Order: sequence, then structure tokens, then C-alpha cells
Amino acid sequence: MGIEGWPIPALEADVPAVECPAHVLQWIDALPSEILDIVSTVAQNGGGIWVVGGAVRDVCLGIEVHDIDFAVSLEPEHMMQIFPDAVPTGIDFGTVSLRGEEAFYEATTLRIESNYTDGRRPEQVRWGTSLSEDLERRDFTINAMAIDVARKVMHDPHHGIQDMERGLIRAVGQAYGRLSEDALRILRAYRFLDRGKAGIWDFDFELSEALRQNAHKLKVVTNERIWMEWLKILNGRNVAKVVEKMAHDGVLDTFLPGNWASQHVLLSALQHPYVRDFDGLTRFALLLCETFSIEVDEALVGLKLSKKERNHILDLHQRFGQLPTTSTSSLRVFRTVLGEKAELHLQLEVVTRSHNLSPSMGGSEEKVDDVYALLEKLENLPPLKAGHSSLVDGHWIMQRTGLPKGRALGKLKTWLHRIQIERDLASEEEIEDVLCSLHWSEENYLDWPVLQFPE
Repeated sequence: MGIEGWPIPALEADVPAVECPAHVLQWIDALPSEILDIVSTVAQNGGGIWVVGGAVRDVCLGIEVHDIDFAVSLEPEHMMQIFPDAVPTGIDFGTVSLRGEEAFYEATTLRIESNYTDGRRPEQVRWGTSLSEDLERRDFTINAMAIDVARKVMHDPHHGIQDMERGLIRAVGQAYGRLSEDALRILRAYRFLDRGKAGIWDFDFELSEALRQNAHKLKVVTNERIWMEWLKILNGRNVAKVVEKMAHDGVLDTFLPGNWASQHVLLSALQHPYVRDFDGLTRFALLLCETFSIEVDEALVGLKLSKKERNHILDLHQRFGQLPTTSTSSLRVFRTVLGEKAELHLQLEVVTRSHNLSPSMGGSEEKVDDVYALLEKLENLPPLKAGHSSLVDGHWIMQRTGLPKGRALGKLKTWLHRIQIERDLASEEEIEDVLCSLHWSEENYLDWPVLQFPE
């Protein structure tokens, strides 16, 4: 270790150094000791090591850094030797994960890439020792910077700091070619537009044109990769503006059903105040509210959403346009069936009705003021005395009715449960009184009420 706990300077970069802004220096000084140990170990073995990627971008922007990645001049096999507990997470591409006390740090060997012929990956990757060449292969200038922790300097050969000050997304090198190398960079470009509380940035002219010209190339990108980026965009603070730009540029049409450039009303719904608190999946459901269910399902399957993600969106989609009545009993059933999604459903109805959207499933004619009234009534609805679970089970019903196990027994249990919720019953005795009043033995069990929303 060097003076005052600082690591031995590693191999010097072949890129001119620039002074770090004051807040970046403060970040360097606050780095945990395990980072300094990693830098020193690489240096002692004759290598160069630099913090790169999103960590550099975020620290320059004053954003909390969650993940720290390194570029190193040592080959991955050498890294595995000097860090015995490292994990070869992507060793074919030069990446090993270095184990810290509370985190893993990815270290990727400097590399030189050959031509991209399929719009997804290079034909060949060779290990290199040049930081300059490594930064030249990166997508955008804001991601093509590096920090030398030991020397406390930055390397910014493509003027990423200047672009951040201008609020500009600009490609490293020639924009058209950079997007052609890996079409997923198209979605990454739009994601980087969203700067949270700071609003959104702009594309420089060359990149803006290249994005529109290359949009169709997203069709060669795997659906899994598209979904990962699309969900990050949907979760952004300024999703309305970003998605509107994607629609205008013809990007959404490449992986979603519909002609999105003409969907001005639907896109404007993302600006509603309620949408700020929606997660990305719910926002996606909102965007699909006017799309037929079969197309929605096909789109979700095509994008390789998980079963849980798909079910969340489909669950919201099938209920668009549906409202409970204003009666207390109806609201009790509504709340029991939807659980935590009850308020969310009504908020979605406020959004769709405020923008005169027409859900594909059809629905009720109530106006937005009626939905606000339902929201208020739901908020003031007292908790159920016995909770949402059924007070009696199938065995209890069998003892009192003589019904055998089967569909009729299950239907009667559901009917009693619904009545329990509607009337806010609190005891088995009350359920028994209800059972005695029902003419269940004289009716077709297929006609018995069920506990569901919508009916």
C-alpha cells in the first residue's frame, strides 16, 4: 500500500488525464478499502486498472453509485490467479467478478473487437492493453470515461463530461455504425435520456438521425434483452417524454403491436399524476389498455416476460373499464378480490377515463368524478370484522348439509364466503344462520353467486 492507505499506482493509461471535479475526488476518498486492495493487487502484478462505465457517469452526475466496474490490462486467466476467490462470470468476454465483503466487482480485460456482422455481437474479441482502444468501442461518450483511483485523475477522451454539462447523448465515433454494431444500443440511448429529477436530455443531431434509421434493426435483438431495457425505460421518472419520443421515432413499432406514432391520446395518459407512482409493469399495462387481449398476450410472451410479470399485466388488462357499484357490499367484495390492487385499479380507471381511452374489454359508462368518489369511499371503508378469509371450510359445510366433496360443495363455500364479505359477518353462527336461509338444495349450483370481480 502507498502513503495514507492509498494503493500503488498501476500501469498508466495511454489516454491523456484530466483533473477530477471536487465531488469526484470526495467519492474516491470515500471508497472502501477493498477497492484499494483490488487496485494495489493489480498494480503489484504489473497491470493497469480503471473504474469505468456507469459508475463514472453517475459519480460525475452526483448520483449514488450502486455498482463499480473495472477495466484491467491483465488477461482474465491472470486475474483468476491473483484473485483466487474470483468468479469467472463472463470469462469468454474477459469478465471476472471479484469478491468483496458486501459486493462483487466486475473486472473486464481491455479488449479489441472485430466487426459486428449480426447487429448483436462482434465476430472476434482480442485482449488488449490500450485503455484508449477500449473506450473507443463503447456506445456513448457519457459511458466512455475512466477514473484512475490511485492517481486521482480521469480519462475522458471523447468529452463525456462536456456532453453531460450540455445534457447531450452523443455516440462515440460515427453514430450510425455504433448502433449497427449492437442494435440494443438504440434502447439504451433512450434510457439514458431520462435523468430523473433533472428531466430529460437530448440527442445530438447525428445520433438522433441514426436512431430513426436503425430502429428496424431491433428486430435482430433477442426479446429478453429488449424487455430488460424496455422495463428500465418504463420505470423511469420521465417515462412519458421518453416513450413519446420513442413512438415518434418509430422505435416502439418494432416490438409492440400498433402504430404508436399516432397514439397521442394514449401516450398523453402517461403524464397523469397517478402514473408517477405506478411501477413499470403497471405503466406497460396502461399503454396496452386499448390493445386486444390476444395481442397483449402475444406481445408479452414474445418479449419473454416472466410468468409473474405477465400475470400482473394481464390481470390489470382484463379488468380495464370495470367498476364496482357504489354499494358498501359491492366495495367489500371488490376489495377482497383485488387486495392491494383495488386502489391501483381505480387509479387506472381515473387515468383512462380522464383521457377518454376505450379499453379493449369494454366497460362501464361512469365518469371520472364517479371513480374519484369510489376511491374516497374505498379509502374510508372499515376493515372487515373477520378479515378476508372464509370463516368456514368444506368440512364444516359437509357436516351441516350432507353434500359430498365435489364442485357443488366448492360453489356453496364460495357463495357463503361472498355473503360473509358482503354483510361483514364475524362468526360461524352468523354463517350458519345464512346457510339455513338459502334454498341451495332447490337450485342449480352453477347459478350460485361467486366471489369475483368483475362479475
